Amino acid sequence: MAQKNIVVENGVKVYADKTYKKVVTELPRNAIFKYESGGYCLFKTIKGYTNRAHWTCPAISGSYVIALAKVTQKLAESVGGKGVIKITRGEIVRIDPSSLKAGYVNCAVFNDTWEWGFKIKLADVKRCETLTYNSIAKL
Repeated sequence: MAQKNIVVENGVKVYADKTYKKVVTELPRNAIFKYESGGYCLFKTIKGYTNRAHWTCPAISGSYVIALAKVTQKLAESVGGKGVIKITRGEIVRIDPSSLKAGYVNCAVFNDTWEWGFKIKLADVKRCETLTYNSIAKL
């Protein structure tokens, strides 16, 4: 079954086959691509294999959806708390829209791995889970 993924960091390589030896190209950052079982991916004319665990994430996963940060700021683990992790404008984050409380939602930030448990104002993000395959998420 295919799923919609997004490239979170630069350097996501696409390989000719599952041996992951011959690099075909790299997917651009913020690219929305089709990921199929077995590691097969499609983005525009790019076809090949990638390891989705390396700097990509699903557009929708449980209650979390992908979004772009509209601001550069430090995020706190609680509303009104001291910021502990910095995000930059245009960075991909994951938010839980169902957690909305006092204008804030739960947020995850990518820092070599997904860091969970932060809060961000809903007005400070642009949801991107409805973007189509073969597009680039941007503000």
